[in-house]
Amino acid sequence: LKQSASCSGPPCETTDMEDYETFLNFDWSDQRWQTYLEGLYPPPNHRQVLKFKKKWYKKNVDPDFDDTFEPPASSPPPAPPSSGSGSGSASASASASTPSFSSAAYVDCSKWPSMGPRAGVCGIAYAISMTIAAGAVAGVFPPYQALVIIVAAFIFEILAKYGIKFNTKYLHSVLMDDVGVMPLMALTLLTPGLNTVVRIVVLLPALLTALLSFAQICKGHPKTPKAIRDFFAPLAETSARYQVMQRRADAEVMIGFVLVGAVFTLRAAPISALLFWNFMMMRYMMSPWTQVTFRKIDSTLDPVLSKIPGICQGYAALRRGLFSFVDPESKQAGRLCTIL
Repeated sequence: LKQSASCSGPPCETTDMEDYETFLNFDWSDQRWQTYLEGLYPPPNHRQVLKFKKKWYKKNVDPDFDDTFEPPASSPPPAPPSSGSGSGSASASASASTPSFSSAAYVDCSKWPSMGPRAGVCGIAYAISMTIAAGAVAGVFPPYQALVIIVAAFIFEILAKYGIKFNTKYLHSVLMDDVGVMPLMALTLLTPGLNTVVRIVVLLPALLTALLSFAQICKGHPKTPKAIRDFFAPLAETSARYQVMQRRADAEVMIGFVLVGAVFTLRAAPISALLFWNFMMMRYMMSPWTQVTFRKIDSTLDPVLSKIPGICQGYAALRRGLFSFVDPESKQAGRLCTIL
């Protein structure tokens, strides 16, 4: 018989750990879980998914599962002492406190008014970059240079928000910011060999991100002209941001398939598709919107392919294999992006 969850000591801990391992090894491509996850709105991020997984698993798979159990290995290891960084106790207290670099304050526009000229520089940079990107779509400016200028605007915003620091907490905060990962994505799309039409298509996610940031600045900066604020401020509302973020996630996945098609038609170098899909693995782990996009694709393909003998087993195996790369609880995914 399974020991009571309230017991203590090594035997109970061993049983709980075995149950937790069984929980981790559960086939999370199960259609019941996927249907439940698809119904969550707003979509949970990669940190919140584990909580929902535990509750769903306890309710639908193992009623005796202890959803409050945390394995010892999940506790963050103590920060190693480093020269010139203060005492060990100071490091421990700093790691236990809330990170000082938080993007949440910028989502509700509460910090832009206090940033003074830096917010103005970011706003001007975004206005210029979006104008050039629109010109690139119209064929007036080269799309390669347009993407470079948008990336420069992203870097301006990151520097205005966070400055420059060299530690893991800083890097984590930057990557979790909505703008923080966009330069990484752009680097995968600035590789040589892309066809001009493909370069115009890949501008879309960067342009949507720039539009969201510009709307935040227009709403939060006190010196924004009223006509401009009234025009762009609605995009800074939460519901509007969610919709744009979902469209951006759809566009990013679409670009991945466009690059694969461009490789086979000799309109893109293979390295472009390879780098972009490696970025998308990280994007999936970080963005609930990207997860929703892939669930929509799966919900479209699964009813069709599951009716074809032989194909349905292959598709299920492919789905499990791909999901193992991005499952937050997978050891394979843990090796992929430890800093997240």
